[in-house]
Amino acid sequence: MRQARLALLQSGMLDQVEAGITGMAGDAGAAARIEWDFAGTVERHSPLVGLLVSELGITDSQLDDLFRLAGSL
Repeated sequence: MRQARLALLQSGMLDQVEAGITGMAGDAGAAARIEWDFAGTVERHSPLVGLLVSELGITDSQLDDLFRLAGSL
């Protein structure tokens, strides 16, 4: 999760992701915040990543680039 947040920070997306997660309502929002705050890893095909991809409007290629960046940190 540290690597994911650093990759988002370096890519200029961390504030947008955090705002998106904070703004999610209901049980889905609560689940997203729990995942964001307490998950030890980020999985490429997880529901949270899927929500964030649509929130950010990024392509699969851009997402892959973020995962590669995170893996290098």
